[in-house]
Order: sequence, then C-alpha cells, then structure tokens
Amino acid sequence: MPGTREIVFALGVFFLAGCGSAAQDAALGKTVHYYQFSLPRAGAAFSRLVELFNRRHPDITVRIHTLPQTTDDQHQFYLTHLRAGAGSRIDVLAIDVIWLAEFARAGILMPLGPKFEPDEWQRFFPSAVRAATYGGGRFGVPFFVDGGVLYSRRDLLEKYGYRSPPATYNELIRIAESILQKENDPALHGFVWQGRQYEGLICNFIEFLPASAEPLLDSRGGALNFDQPAVRDTLRFMRDLVVKYRITPSSVFAMGEEESRHVFHNGRAIFMRNWPYAWRLAQAEGSPVAGKVQISPLPARLEGQEGRGALGGFLLGINRHTPDPDAALAWARFLVSDAAQEIIRDQLGLTPAKRHLAPKMGNADLGALMEHTVPRPVTPVYTAVSQSMQAYISGALAGVYSIDRTVRLAENDTRRILRVMNFAADH
Repeated sequence: MPGTREIVFALGVFFLAGCGSAAQDAALGKTVHYYQFSLPRAGAAFSRLVELFNRRHPDITVRIHTLPQTTDDQHQFYLTHLRAGAGSRIDVLAIDVIWLAEFARAGILMPLGPKFEPDEWQRFFPSAVRAATYGGGRFGVPFFVDGGVLYSRRDLLEKYGYRSPPATYNELIRIAESILQKENDPALHGFVWQGRQYEGLICNFIEFLPASAEPLLDSRGGALNFDQPAVRDTLRFMRDLVVKYRITPSSVFAMGEEESRHVFHNGRAIFMRNWPYAWRLAQAEGSPVAGKVQISPLPARLEGQEGRGALGGFLLGINRHTPDPDAALAWARFLVSDAAQEIIRDQLGLTPAKRHLAPKMGNADLGALMEHTVPRPVTPVYTAVSQSMQAYISGALAGVYSIDRTVRLAENDTRRILRVMNFAADH
C-alpha cells in the first residue's frame, strides 16, 4: 500500500513492493497482515518474534507493514484504509491509546474482552486496560506502556546536598533556583519540558494538573470541564515557570520530546520531564550526562498528593472484518506473551504492558512509576478535542489570551466540537 514499508516473513525474510493479492495469501496458507509504527532496530527484533511465533504456528504467515513515523499519519492511514471494511487486508493493528474509543465506536475493532481470561487481564497495568476499554467492552489488548517521568542531574543534586529528587513542584522550583544561583552558568536551565503546540503539550498539561482537579470530561464524554479553578491555576503555573520563576527557558514553547532531551542530554538542564525512552540515550557511551542522571516520579502539584505521568503507549486491535480472526488473535496473543514482551523490552527499549516485566532504570522501578499513570480524556472525537485544547493552551502560555479568556474559549469550542461530531457520528 502507498506510504508503507513492508517486511514479509514466511519461511525466510524477504521484501515485497506491495501488500500482495488474496491468491498469493491463499497459496501461503493462513496469513496475518500486521501494521505498526516505525521503530529503530525493529527489523531484527521482529525477525526474532516471527521466528518464535512460527515455532508455535507454522501454518501462519505474518506480514509486517511499517507505517510512517508520526502518529497523525498512522491515524489517517488507518481511517482511510479501514473504511474499506471486508476488502481491507489489515488484520492486526497497533493503535495509540488515544484512538481506541474512536475506532471502537466506528465498529472497526473486534471485541477482545472474552478472548483473554480475567487473570490474563490482571497482569497488565490497570491504566492500560482502562485505555483499552470503551462502552463497557475491551476492544484492544495492551502492547506496551509509556508515562511521563522526571529526570534529574543526580551529580548536581548531590553536589549541593540534596539527597533525593523533588516530591513536589514547589520543591523542584526551590532546588532549581538554588542550584542555578550557585552554578552561575548562563547556559544552564532549571527545568525543561514539552511546551510546543502538539499532543505532547496535552500530556504535560495533564501532568501539571493537581490530582484533586475535576475530570476534564464529564462522565458521558459529552462536555469538556475546562472552566474550573484547577485549570486556571495550572495554566498560570506553567507560564510562571518561564516568566516568574525563570527556571524554564522561553524556548520550551518550541520544544517537543527530542528538543528538550537534547538540552538535558548536553548537560544544560537540571531537571527534565520526558518519557522513559530518554534513559538509555542519557546512559549511552559518549553521553555527556552518562552516570549523572536519575529517574523518578513526576512531582505533585500539591503537598500530600502523588505526581502522575500521562499514559502513553500502544494497544493491539483486531480488525472486525479480518477474514481469519483465529490467526489474527493468535498473533496478537503472542505479541503480549512473556517471551515477546521481553524481546520488545530488551531489543526495542519499550516498556512491556505486563507489570511483572517492567525494567528498572537505575534505582527506579519503572513498573511502580507506570502504576500511577493517568489517561488523557477518553472520547471518540479525542483528536479534534485535543487539537482545540492545544491551540488555546498554547495561546495562554504565549500570552495571546488571558487565562480567563483561554478557559472560556477552550470550553466553548470543545463543547461545540463534541456536540457536532457526536451528533454526526450518531446519525
């Protein structure tokens, strides 16, 4: 299919230009077409996975299709090609946790709740299982998880007598201000995060919200609850990190994950909010901060609360119209088996969705960190709601809108989106 790269595994490993015809698939026996995101070193890892799978299922051929790197492109590809229904050869698909509700309501995904025993579901992180659930049914199975965490320069904290990373943002501010003053290095920043107008901004915003904030969506997902004191306070706090406390550079408003990581990686920040993937890069040979970094939960906004990382990661879904549901289910079940989860952890650096397989990062237990992740608002029209929220949050941080005007505009706009798009979907 246009826009994809394809690796086909059968008796060996070879490349094809297209997806292949139904006649070709029939000649090979049962065939599963699996689509997923692009990953470095994925070829070797999935060669091993398919080899192990074929020992158990020698009669099934797995064709792995790699989609474009950005999640927006992946999302659009799925929507375009899955509208073909039974004519589409997408059998198993890796889907971002934020797409589950949209795909489930559209009737794209096969219900998977009964396909796994209750004790199997209990082995996954609870937040990932919640992300796989829509309307009381489970339409995905957790593949790997992600969550926001705090990176600290352990060497700088120890140098100035701080024995542990900050537990609250107020403590982070005090530590950063003190170290910046004592280091007296204009190139050193206190705290970097992701403030660019994109999906990562929503994750950061949710993490800055106090745990006591009211849900951003009402219980039925029909209205955004943006006009509340906790939201106002959070927007003000995010802006104050730059303009009042001056521990965050104004360039944070142009930073995504990699931009903020490069600042921290090059020794120019004391603290960083990012995802666990940055740990290996920080510890790699030649890294300026190798051996100087520690990872911990994100700080809490208020005393007595716990910091919470936004839930990221992917689920596995099965196309409701797959011509061979048994073969598709066999591949999905294999990818969440212990053997497969260990390979994606050890060779790809992803965090398994199974709690007991989560790795340690230095002295930090990543499994414990992932236990406290929180999902973004669950709605079938999440993409549109998120894009609206991104625009208004970005406007507030840049000073384009006042805080009060931001919450009013954002709430009115997203309520309109929810009303119009939910009506259109129901009719």
